[in-house]
Amino acid sequence: MRKFGALLLGDSPDAVIATTPAGEVLYWSPAAEAIFGYSCSEALGKSMQDLIVPPERRIDEQLIVHGEPPGRTSTYESYCRRKDGSLVYVDVTSKRMRDAQRGEYILTTKKDVTQLKVLRDAKLVEAKFGNLLESTPDGIVIASPTGLIVLANSQVEALFGYERGELRGKLVEMLLPERFRSGHVGHRSKFFSQPRTRSMGAGLELYGLRKDGAEFPLEISLSPLETDAGTLVMSAIRNITDRKKAEQKFRGLLESAPDAIVIVDVRGDIVLVNSQTVKLFGYTRDELLGNRIEMLVPPRFRDRHPGNRAEFFVNPKVRSMGEGLELFGLRKDGTEFPVEISLSPLETEEGRLVSSAIRDITERKRFEQALQEKNVELENANLAKDRFLATMSHELRTPLNAIIGFTGTLLMRLPGPLTPDQDKQLTTVQSSARHLLTLINDLLDLARIEAGKVELHLEPVACQSVLEEAATFLRPQAQKKELSFDLSMPRDNVVVQTDKRALSQIVLNLTNNAIKFTERGGVHLRLSTGDAGSIVISVSDTGVGIRPEDQAKIFEAFSQVGSSSRRRREGTGLGLHLSQALAALLGGHITFESQYGSGSTFTLLLHGA
Repeated sequence: MRKFGALLLGDSPDAVIATTPAGEVLYWSPAAEAIFGYSCSEALGKSMQDLIVPPERRIDEQLIVHGEPPGRTSTYESYCRRKDGSLVYVDVTSKRMRDAQRGEYILTTKKDVTQLKVLRDAKLVEAKFGNLLESTPDGIVIASPTGLIVLANSQVEALFGYERGELRGKLVEMLLPERFRSGHVGHRSKFFSQPRTRSMGAGLELYGLRKDGAEFPLEISLSPLETDAGTLVMSAIRNITDRKKAEQKFRGLLESAPDAIVIVDVRGDIVLVNSQTVKLFGYTRDELLGNRIEMLVPPRFRDRHPGNRAEFFVNPKVRSMGEGLELFGLRKDGTEFPVEISLSPLETEEGRLVSSAIRDITERKRFEQALQEKNVELENANLAKDRFLATMSHELRTPLNAIIGFTGTLLMRLPGPLTPDQDKQLTTVQSSARHLLTLINDLLDLARIEAGKVELHLEPVACQSVLEEAATFLRPQAQKKELSFDLSMPRDNVVVQTDKRALSQIVLNLTNNAIKFTERGGVHLRLSTGDAGSIVISVSDTGVGIRPEDQAKIFEAFSQVGSSSRRRREGTGLGLHLSQALAALLGGHITFESQYGSGSTFTLLLHGA
């Protein structure tokens, strides 16, 4: 009879376990091996509570078993932990027994009712939450602590490629790639030990597995769900394939950017960086991500940085950070360097972020410093030049004026008669002295203009009188070369608010040049009015003209484009340069038209009074 009883226990589909009152396993049936995963040899002599009772259930299990008197049967529903860590729901029947040979022991049967419980739980949950779950845009999976799917909405079934109701009662791990399943069992158990709303696998890349074997990236949020059937876990699942593609494209753009890019959230936490940031600041990506942006800011600026960040999020727009201020970055090794920062708002599913483009401007600062030093050197050189010219102008012009004066006196024969050779030589001396004086005056005028020290005396000036004075002074030179000299002016006075001396010098320079470079024909000086009351003074000649390749440098200082090595024209090469500079001071400008071999026309345009 005893053998028959042992046979019945061994063939029972339910787990049959006998333990001492202290919980030490005395008997472990084949069904117990199948249900809980421990072999008989692994279980015998071990504490049943250590083997299959979850920590949170141990006190309750002891109270139930030891609270009943010997001979009375206890029946209750509970759950146990398998060898692989998964949970199984069981109907438990236990009884304290006494044997003359073994003494007191506890006989327990555990019937696996996991699937039955899932069906009961599914009916309860579907009745209460079914319509709500179907109306959500995300896929929803509700699972029991044992990891079996109690309910899955149609969005999940479509997402993973299963038929309606096909997922119910299946392990939730079937929705994960094989490489993640063993770890997921442990994570699931930890969730039920501290159930709260959280993101699953924060900071990790998660993937789902479709029925056809295809994988796809997903995002999962976990929430505990209190029901009449107990605490379940609700998983909201979202396919983020499109987002991943966009992120990958975005990361590619970041990596192709020449500047360091740091993306920060409203709290100031670093969300994303490119490789240029890693190289510039000396940190690894892991050291940067999740930390505050202030780690890249020197300590003396950190106190006000959060306020500046908050101000940006209140009024987000593309801007340069700290306009008008000197900004500095802080490397991992503690060194500082000057930076230029541009801020741009980013709208994402996670909320508003700010993208900071950071550029190291150390070389630019060095160049600016060197340039500033050079400018100081140039300014000092200009001051020295001005002092030299001011001093030398007096020292040079005094003896030159004396030479011109004395040669004039001798040429007038006031001291006595001259021989023809003496007259010729004195005339050469006087001409050379006057040429040298003109050169000195032009150089001094150029120095004053470049130094901005030309004082203009603006007044109403009758243009006819300026042109008549120039014609009176220069007509003899034209006649000496047998050139015609024509003057054309309107009858009515043309008045302009200008500096008469500067205007006269421009007209004399342009007209003198025309006479100098004309061998046959004549010179025509003309005054007219243009649009909006502008004043137009032009000088035309029939001289040699200007070669096309020389026209671009016609207004350069010391340029004599009309001359050649064989026949150097007398002059300083400063006339046109000074005239253009004076015209600019008067608010006008000089233009020209020229055809080589046929002559030129230079035109001064001034705004009228």
